[in-house]
Amino acid sequence: MLLPSLALTLLLAVPAPPSVTLDAAKARADVALLRRALETLHPGLHRYRGKAETRAAFARLEATASRTITDLVLWREVSLLLAGIHCDHTQVELPEALNAWRRVQPTHLPLRFMLIEGRMIVVSNDGQPGAPPPGAELVTLNGIPVPQVLSTLGRTVAYDGSADQSIAAKLGSDSDLMGDDFNEAWPAFHGFPTRWELDWKRSEDRRLSHATLEPIPFTRWTALPWPGSPYRDEFYKAIHWRLDGKTATLRIDTFVNDRNPVDPEAFLGGFFKTLKARGVEHLVLDLRESGGGSDDVAVALGRYLLPEPFVWLKPALLKAIRYGDLPQHLESWGNRQELFEPPLDGFRRTKDGAWERLPRQDEAARQLQAPSPDRFTGRVTVLTGPMNASGVTMTVALLKEKGGARLVGEESAGSAEGPTAGRIFLLTLPHSGLRIRIPNAWNRTNVDHFLAGRGVPVDATVIPTLLDFEAGRDRVAEVAKASAPPAVPTLAFALAGSWSGTLDYRDFGSDRRVVLPTLLTVTGEGEEARLDFTFDDGPGKTVRAAQVLRIRAGGAELESEEGDATGRMRILERRGGSDTRELTLVAEGWGHENGTPVEVRTVLSRRGAVLSLSRLTRHPGEPFLLRHVYRLSPRP
Repeated sequence: MLLPSLALTLLLAVPAPPSVTLDAAKARADVALLRRALETLHPGLHRYRGKAETRAAFARLEATASRTITDLVLWREVSLLLAGIHCDHTQVELPEALNAWRRVQPTHLPLRFMLIEGRMIVVSNDGQPGAPPPGAELVTLNGIPVPQVLSTLGRTVAYDGSADQSIAAKLGSDSDLMGDDFNEAWPAFHGFPTRWELDWKRSEDRRLSHATLEPIPFTRWTALPWPGSPYRDEFYKAIHWRLDGKTATLRIDTFVNDRNPVDPEAFLGGFFKTLKARGVEHLVLDLRESGGGSDDVAVALGRYLLPEPFVWLKPALLKAIRYGDLPQHLESWGNRQELFEPPLDGFRRTKDGAWERLPRQDEAARQLQAPSPDRFTGRVTVLTGPMNASGVTMTVALLKEKGGARLVGEESAGSAEGPTAGRIFLLTLPHSGLRIRIPNAWNRTNVDHFLAGRGVPVDATVIPTLLDFEAGRDRVAEVAKASAPPAVPTLAFALAGSWSGTLDYRDFGSDRRVVLPTLLTVTGEGEEARLDFTFDDGPGKTVRAAQVLRIRAGGAELESEEGDATGRMRILERRGGSDTRELTLVAEGWGHENGTPVEVRTVLSRRGAVLSLSRLTRHPGEPFLLRHVYRLSPRP
């Protein structure tokens, strides 16, 4: 009889969130101010979305705001509108009172995760009894299947152009707002959790495990172990380097250099002097964890890595330089007079009506820079991925075009052409307290070659797999440092034999996970393999199926034949390893689910005694999510 009373006491001890409810008049006033500010200030409002679509999005938001609404629900609707602009620097923050409450009150998921092969994989937890261990996969959260959670919350993620590969990365780690986009967005869709009910499984498990965990405050969440950069890291702390013979690795996890600034050229100088003195021939620059930051870090890297004098940025373009009465609602860093009433002679008007800011002597990024006397003259390999955006993506584009760097990993997010960024104005909506980040300039990279709306394509694609994660392997770094690629086994040689294990799939109707014991026999020759499956679908119910896989077009395509259906996919990666049968094969194409076109990714991994074959699917603007996976081992 004491336990319910104790639970009630603990519940009452947690103060209620300081959320506010707005009547329709106040909500409409906030939305009207937001619209006016975006239409006045934002230089990229129609860069990736037409004016008609933008008007329709505003109309939907205004309709939602025409009734009583809470600040959390308004945050949700505003975030959906802003995500549609496709600008990584345009985001909405919760009111400061709610953010302050979340820093000390328990609302966060008590673990960190990554999305790997379309699955929500635990990286670390806070040690609560029964918590899913690292490597476990989360299947449901508070009764909601993970695919539904991720596709819903993913709609709020801000990214540049069509670089939606960043959705998966940002859901797990954003180093901004409330730490990741999962925890940032969850309360607006599902409320603040008083507990987390989790269903989870290890890859080899045939049944789900369950855990009931207490939420943790944001301040404790930031202390959870993470393999990459800590929350809101700074440049001077985010540098790691090592020498290995004639190869050196320099890892920079953030370009942010404004909270505790240092001279980045001087800070990096000792490292590059060492490279010169040691005669290092190959530099691996690992930028995979870095999302962006200060121009001065990029310029310093350019001076150490580019062979010729360079100008990093073209002149910035602004939509407006006078803002009427909007500055009374705006904040930013720096001198307000210079921000909101800059001298007109510092700009020239372009033919399309934009304001081009004339380069100033104090802007190193827009002045001609000479290579450093300690410039590295050897081979440069840059490791990139979907965490990259903003200034890091611009740096990668410049190193590729002007320095001939080789890029390894995954295509960066962000905009190689240059994002809308510059000075970030913070607009506070007076009734809800929501705060909107609005960039005031289009920063343009000084490169001639780019894919509009995309990051920077890589020269060698390496996509981390779940087997890599389980083995603690960094294949991206392995490929970057290898003197020669290992031999790639043929499809038949890598897969041939008799296997047993499981088929683990999502039910099309409910997203419920189903695991079936499975036998597989693989036969074939060369680049053709026949896969014969036998599934145990319950007492007295045995199901058989067959699939033929072929490598076509000189290794560029994977063909799959099942019954009368044949499909072809573009191969993104096909690599061997130290073992003669080791194979990683990743291919992408298009298919259908419930009559709807979807993008499809196949990930085939053979590592020693484990064979994994997974199929992931996604709709545009969503992360890849697991559809099914075979996990098998050789039969005795």
